[in-house]
Amino acid sequence: MCLDKVAIVLVEPSHPGNIGAAARAMKNMGLGDLRLVRPARFPDAEATARASGADDLLAAATVHSDLGAALADVGWVAGTTARGRELSIPVRTARTAMDELLGQARAGRRGALVFGRERSGLTNAELDRCDRLVHIPTAGEYSSLNLAQAVQILAYEARLAANAGDEAVSEPEHLPAGGQVLAGLFEHLERVVRDVGFVNPQSPKRTDRRMRRLLLRARPTESEVHFFRGFLSAIEKRIHGHRPREKAGASSEENGRDS
Repeated sequence: MCLDKVAIVLVEPSHPGNIGAAARAMKNMGLGDLRLVRPARFPDAEATARASGADDLLAAATVHSDLGAALADVGWVAGTTARGRELSIPVRTARTAMDELLGQARAGRRGALVFGRERSGLTNAELDRCDRLVHIPTAGEYSSLNLAQAVQILAYEARLAANAGDEAVSEPEHLPAGGQVLAGLFEHLERVVRDVGFVNPQSPKRTDRRMRRLLLRARPTESEVHFFRGFLSAIEKRIHGHRPREKAGASSEENGRDS
């Protein structure tokens, strides 16, 4: 099942009981890849007690030094957020985000669902690593949601999306790009934006975020990303008088040829 290609990532969980309860929620819904980023206490007896039979998930859980390490093999990331402010990344409902995540998984791309710290959530830098953000609406008068509860809600939506799509065949060439493919595009675009002077030196990140928001809303495929990077490389060649040195693995589209 495509759920095998979905990882649950908990960033700096402070309470071991939440880790165990999250593992139980995952096992209920058929998810088995648990990744922890700098947990305060793990392994821990309380995590095992709260897992209630999901001990195998705790035993197989991997611990990472930072979010980048936890996502090293992941091609598409959905991150959770409770923030209502303007963000550079599209915010989806749980159902829509899980449909997108499972579509990527059916196409063979490993995905991840990232949960932030119990008190403060994910940082801006961590949110910027995500391809989509997920918001769980709650009652305005009491919006506090336990970490394991959030995992249970999204694991359930992932299960529904997996069941609904069992007969579907996703074609990778038609899916939105994500992960390192988009990260490379954003880095390339930010470099060119600075080269042509289209940035306010007092607030360069504002321009970067607006560019990211525009491109993520467009949902480009990998082929389209490579084509656009070919265009950016042509701009760099005109500015500097030579084509920048291509990174290993650059496709023919990135080298300037349309598909």
